[in-house]
Amino acid sequence: MVNLAGKEDADKSILEELHLAGIPSVKIEKGQTEVPYSYIGRLGHWEFRRAWYYWVAKVSEDKYGLPLKEALTLHYKKHPADEKQIMGNIIRSGGHGGCPPPDEYGAQPVYNKELVEKCKSIGIPSKSLKSMGWGDDETEYPDLNYGEMSNLCNEGKLQVERYVNCYHIDDLIGLKEFAETIKNLE
Repeated sequence: MVNLAGKEDADKSILEELHLAGIPSVKIEKGQTEVPYSYIGRLGHWEFRRAWYYWVAKVSEDKYGLPLKEALTLHYKKHPADEKQIMGNIIRSGGHGGCPPPDEYGAQPVYNKELVEKCKSIGIPSKSLKSMGWGDDETEYPDLNYGEMSNLCNEGKLQVERYVNCYHIDDLIGLKEFAETIKNLE
């Protein structure tokens, strides 16, 4: 995909890419972003926003993310135009530049009281955002980073449903494949 950073006519490319991928476009107020756009894509619970040379796909709540099983299937699917490449190299779980599989990075559980209790039961402490000096939110979260959470799940020490709530998508084929995956889950 072409780099749209600073391109005042970015909307034309954005609308074309969304159309070719089968993702409905939504007009929004143009903001102060690196890519000056006034259209985003929406498909189910997913929102698509254009960045420099890739798309950022996100859900508002983790529970609407791509379940780990489907995320792994998509990650290891062969790229239809480049047999040496898998889709996970262009549909990047968690937006990670190294393209690790979603069970290593990106696929996370829903962060709620149940998760906190499950973590506490295996000796993982929790912290609130307030206790870390990040505002007044006293909601507790497991004191783990993404990699640590993934390791606990992969080792079977923590049994939870996992979802990928964000992807960076680097080409039009990837955008279309991702949209098809989302449509097939609805």
